[in-house]
Amino acid sequence: MMGHGGGCGPGGIPRERSLNLKNAPNARDAGGYPAMDGMIMGRNLLYRCGKLSEITETECDVIQRAGIKTIIDLRSDEERQSAPDAECLFEFAEYKSLPIVVNASSRIEAYEAFATDAEISTAISTVFNILAERDNLPVIIHCSAGKDRAGGMVALVHLLLGVKRDDIMADYLLSLKAGKDVKTGWLQASLDKVWAEGGIEVFLSNRGIGRETQQAVRANFLEDRKEER
Repeated sequence: MMGHGGGCGPGGIPRERSLNLKNAPNARDAGGYPAMDGMIMGRNLLYRCGKLSEITETECDVIQRAGIKTIIDLRSDEERQSAPDAECLFEFAEYKSLPIVVNASSRIEAYEAFATDAEISTAISTVFNILAERDNLPVIIHCSAGKDRAGGMVALVHLLLGVKRDDIMADYLLSLKAGKDVKTGWLQASLDKVWAEGGIEVFLSNRGIGRETQQAVRANFLEDRKEER
């Protein structure tokens, strides 16, 4: 489970968010932010991280104790084959491979493509369907570094839950503390595409994620503030 108290985890991530994995330093909880209707995004339900190919058996135990039931891997087939997730994870978690491959000439274009590419839309749809089923939680969403593809996907979840823009960006920029290169303008490029399409509800509906599924995701992740974990 996440560390408690002040200070930072192995990758510089605040200890209250970090999963404290030395060999996956960007692994952290994406919850706990104020959300829509005076509620809060529950903690210990959605984690984000980079590759899990180098974690030890002990670190695998940490993930198991966090209750993780589903691992969503957004890496390409080539990335997965060159650095497969540790086998110990499959003893307790269901593994979902949803490759996201972006061909772009710049990082801004890559983030824009994340929100507009038809093949990536299929992965987004599948992720939200997974999150709509309570029995799949808690979930880890990961890519190679835990900052771009995982960051974009978590930002979409935050948008649906009504997390404020500043908090969405702050969560994204935490990757800097783990030594990962991220810039505000990159994620903003994705968010701008979502807003240009009519906002997150319209954006998801256009990808086959209807109102019922959106409401199921909200029901799974939103809590009264007095219930904050």
